[in-house]
Formats: sequence, structure tokens, C-alpha cells
Amino acid sequence: MGIEDLLERLGVTELYPTQRVILDRNLLEEGNFVLAAPTAAGKTLSAEMVMNEELEKGGKVLYLVPLRSLAYEKYEEFSRVFSGHRVRISIGDYDSSEEPLAQYDLVVMTYEKFDSVQRHGAAWLEQLTLLVLDEVHYVGDPYRGPTLEMAVSKFMHDNDDARRIALSATITNLEEISSWLSATPLRVNWRPVPLRVAMYHAGHLIFQDGEIEPLPGEGVLPLVVRSLESGGQVIIFYNRRMDAVSWAEKLSSKLNLEGVELGELVEGGLGGYSSSKLVEKLALFMRRGVAFHHAGLPFELRKAVENAFRSGKIRVITATPTLAAGVNLPARTVIISSYRRFDRRLGKMALISVMEFWQMVGRAGRPRYDPYGEAFVVVGSGSDAERVFKRYLSSEPEPITSSLYDISQLRNHVLALVSSRGYMSKSDLDEIFGRTLLYIQGGSKLIERSLPYVLSSLEREGFLVSEHDGYKATSIGKRVSELYVDPSSAHLMIRSLGELDRRFGSGDSVELPVLHLISMVPDMPRVSLQRGGRSLIEEVLDEVDPLLPIEEIPVSSMNELLQITKAALSLKLWIEGVAEGDIEERIGIEPGDLRGLAETGAWLCYAFSEIARLMRKKALANWLGTLSMRLKHGTPEEMLQLVSIRGVGRIRAKVLFEAGYRTVKDIAEATPRDLERLPGIGRCLSKEIIEQARSMIHASSSD
Repeated sequence: MGIEDLLERLGVTELYPTQRVILDRNLLEEGNFVLAAPTAAGKTLSAEMVMNEELEKGGKVLYLVPLRSLAYEKYEEFSRVFSGHRVRISIGDYDSSEEPLAQYDLVVMTYEKFDSVQRHGAAWLEQLTLLVLDEVHYVGDPYRGPTLEMAVSKFMHDNDDARRIALSATITNLEEISSWLSATPLRVNWRPVPLRVAMYHAGHLIFQDGEIEPLPGEGVLPLVVRSLESGGQVIIFYNRRMDAVSWAEKLSSKLNLEGVELGELVEGGLGGYSSSKLVEKLALFMRRGVAFHHAGLPFELRKAVENAFRSGKIRVITATPTLAAGVNLPARTVIISSYRRFDRRLGKMALISVMEFWQMVGRAGRPRYDPYGEAFVVVGSGSDAERVFKRYLSSEPEPITSSLYDISQLRNHVLALVSSRGYMSKSDLDEIFGRTLLYIQGGSKLIERSLPYVLSSLEREGFLVSEHDGYKATSIGKRVSELYVDPSSAHLMIRSLGELDRRFGSGDSVELPVLHLISMVPDMPRVSLQRGGRSLIEEVLDEVDPLLPIEEIPVSSMNELLQITKAALSLKLWIEGVAEGDIEERIGIEPGDLRGLAETGAWLCYAFSEIARLMRKKALANWLGTLSMRLKHGTPEEMLQLVSIRGVGRIRAKVLFEAGYRTVKDIAEATPRDLERLPGIGRCLSKEIIEQARSMIHASSSD
């Protein structure tokens, strides 16, 4: 399929400037480039044109994105666009080189997954002829940027002949990023949908060009009504989840909109979320044409909100800024309700970056949906008005800068680098770090100051050993890197292993202490204490007997210790099979956060089991492996057999177990009529799970 065929299939009759520049600069068939162009200006099609050329030549393409939600969106799109090629998404399982991906022509991955397969020495990476970096400005993110930077720098060192394309809507220092990637800088300041940006203050809209439009009222409501009356849809960004939810409630009661039933949008109904107060609120608001969107919602419900908005059944979304990270939603109007956010590093409220402001603004006005886009920032204080106008409406985004100077990030990536290569001389280390953005921006001084300290700390903790004029990973160091855990997390696990083994051998209950330990490691996110359950959390804190002495626990405050304990208690209730709505009610952790904790906890517990196995603690390793599976599925141990049957989740497993079906054999011996009477099973599913159970019994007997 040539370029003409591709464009015809996509219904493209005229190329945008973002696509024409690729042809004009002779970059369709060869060469690297970084394309900076506004949101909705056609960057993805520009990449698809080049991807098509590579695929038609028999090449292999890897497309990287920062978020799982974006990975799913791109996978669905590319499966349609490149239907004649083998397309695959790979975002989970950080303990695999994913060698079956060698069979695919186009793979979509997150940055972290790319880093993970590199650590496992994936042979198929040598087949890549094109690497596409979407949302490349994430290289400046303090949390995810170092992973992207090191993974790409390693790839360029090892596969310098492979082509590289990078895309972003917000790159001020384009030449610097292009220098890092040895690529041609391309900037296109064109947008297919006109965009106007204004400040809303004291009942007036004040636009970038100085035009002033009276709009009586205050807050977001007048802006929402203005857009809805013109036939548009609205996204409103809030800096806190509780504000997004409370304003969705206010707007849903004030606006006379038709909506949709949430249950219609989620296959299989709400299932385990039906008892969640948060989900009940979402369902109520959606019936009124309004929805909220934040990480406290489970993934499938966030997708349901996005799909309802795309179809026009939902007219208004109140969201946290995570929605601005590339998901393609049509909105004529974007409203930024607050330009301040709590900064964890500073410990106080701070102004959002200009880059983040323009990422949110870029959601306004999508081709094929809107004739124009509008974005408004709400300013309540008169003293702030001039500063906000100057900072956001009259300034370019900040330059993208490397975050690889962070010592904790460097430790992680230096260990990965050495362990994936078996042995590295100091000169080889210097050579690879010479390919980083950190080197481009700061020269060798930062690296020369930081690397010796990082290497010595990894050697001191037993992850590396010095050899000749370089370093070699120990067996535990190599395994820690493959398991994709922070060396500091692994060090805490190793330090606690002796005490855990002693208690385990004595028959003491170690479930809560282990959950407490994995909740404190750097890889586990901290949960909010603002949503209730504090007294229960404090009770559990008094009861838990940590595996490490209290003075050795890496916490900076009592609040952080309570956050750790809340996470541990959440996971304890989860593996006991308590309904998510009940957990939310008791300790104030929302379903999306709980699922995220459980997923991370299962991965960390698996890593802990592998470390224990390497330390020859076989019985303990097996127990930790079982605990990992319980965290993955959210069930007591006795129900693990049931959840191994596809379609039987934690809720249905509990229903089956309480009805007397305890094993796969019990299910295999049942009749559809026996099971279809149980809540949440039904006729079709009863037949499916019985057939599965019988196949599993047959397979095990054949072995």
C-alpha cells in the first residue's frame, strides 16, 4: 500500500502543512525528524505516512506512548489503518523480553515497557527499522522522563541505523531535542481549527489579542452555558479530584441536559463497582449529560466516559489534568478552573507550568467536530489577573530539560544498563551517557559528579561488583533489574528477608507485615489521607508489627506512615474479597486507586518472591508467589482456582464459592441450569465457564 493508497483509505483529500513538510524535506523514506506542531494539526498522520513506507519495505515499527490509555487508542487506530500488517500492543508483564513480538510488524508500547524489554535483552529490538516517540516532551517529566531518556539513548547507541521520529505539541527548545535524537527539527505553527484563548475575570473575557467580551457571572458556569448554547462540548480541568466530582454534581443539577445510562456503556454492567459511592455518583451525573474523569475511576469506566463524550451523549466533562495527556476527545471549549496545584516537591501550592497550561488548552477545537476552539482560564483574584495573562497567554512553554540528574533515577538506570550487558567498562558507560539529553544540556560535568557515587552505592548494596576497569552485575543485581523494581525497593526487601523468614518459619501471621513492607517501598504510590477512614488506619498502625525496625523505615513524617498503613489495609481488605464499594466506604480509597495499588502490589510481591527464591527461601518464595496472585485477583487463597477460569472475576468467584462450587472440578461437574440461577452468572456465561473448566480438567489429566 503506497502513500496514495494510504491517504485514499483514510479519506484524506488534502495534506496539512504538517504532512507536506515531510514530503518537502524528503523525510518520507529516510532520515530522522522531530515534529513540533499544535494539537490536532495532523502529527499522527505525518507519522503514519512514514510508518507506512517502512512497513511496505518490510521494516518493523515500534510506536511509544507515555500512558496505557493512549497505547490502547493508538493500537485501535493502527489496527484499522494498517489492517494488512500484524499489529500488537504490549504494555504489561515487566518480567519478559516478549520474544513473540518478533512476529509482528508494528508494536505499540509504553515507555516503561520499552525499557523493560531492553533490560531483558530482547533480540527482536535489533529488527526495528523505525522508532516513533509520541508526546516526546515527557522526557522532561521528573517521574517518567528519565526512563524515556535512558531507553532511547540506549537504543540509539545499539541501533543507530534505525530511524527515529518524535512528536509533540509543546517543544520550545526544538533544536536541542533534535540534537539529542540526531534528527531534523520541524516546526509547524498551523492549526486546522482556529483557537482563541482568553482569561475570564470580573465578568469579562479578555482575549490574547486584547479583545474584551462582557460575560456576566463568575466561576465556570457562564463559560459552560456559553459553549453549550453554541452547540459545543466542554472539558473543565480542576486541580483536585474532589473538585471535579463536586462541580460535576453542581453542573448536572443546573444544566438541563439529556444523558445516558452508565450501564449501557460498560459491557457486562458495573459488576463489582455497583456498591461504590463514586460510581453511583458518576451514573447519576451521566444520566444528566455530565461526567467526571480522574484516576479514582477504574480504567473501563474512564473509557466509558470518553466514549460517551465522543458520541455526544455527554456534553460536559469535569476532569483532572491527566485527561490532557494525549487522549483524543473533541471539545469546542476547554476551561482551566485553577492555575495552581499542590507541588509535592515544594510541599505547597504552586503555579502550573506554562507547558501544562498549553497541553490542556490544546484539547479545544478538534477537526471534523468544531469550526473553532476556545480555551479560558478562570482568574478570581484581581491581583493575579495581570500575572496570569502575562505568564500563560503571552508566553511560550518552558524548555524541555532532562531529569536524569535525579540520583534515585540514575541508580535504577545504571543498574539496568550494566546488568543488561553483563559487563560494562567505565568508558562504555561514558559513551552511552554521552548520548543522553542530560549530556547535550549539561555536558560531562553532571555525569562525572554523579556516576561514581551511584556506582559505589550499588556496589555497596550488593547489586554490582567492580571488575578490571568496569562493573559487572551480581546475580541479585541482574534479577532486580529484570524485575523492574527500584534498587532501593529491592534493598528494603532483602533487608527484611531474614526477619520475614524467621516469622514465617515460626508459623506467625506475616500477611499484613508483608503488605505493609511493599506499601512503603519507593515503587508503591502514596495514597491520599483526605477521604476518611483515619481512625481505622491508626488502629491498624498500632497493631502492625513491621518487618524492619521503626527507625529504619524510610518515611519522612507520621502522615507518610499513615499513608503506607492505609495502602496495606486496602490491600488486606482486597485479598479478603471485600467489595470495592465497601472498601471505599470504610477507608475512603476509590476503585481506580485500589485497582492501581493491587496491580503494583502484585508486581512487587512477585518481585519479592523471586528475590526470596534467589536467596534459597523456597517455601517463603512459594507463599509470596501465592500472595502475588491473590493481589492480582483480589481473592482469598481458596478462591484462586475459581478466578483462573476466564469470565469468573472476584465477585463471581465469591458467589460460586458460597454456593458450594469450590474448585475447577466442581464447576466442570455442574450443569448450566445449576449455575445460571446464581446472581451475575446467567445462561450464556454458565455454559462458557463449564466448558472452560472441563477443558482445564482434560488438559491437566493429559499432562
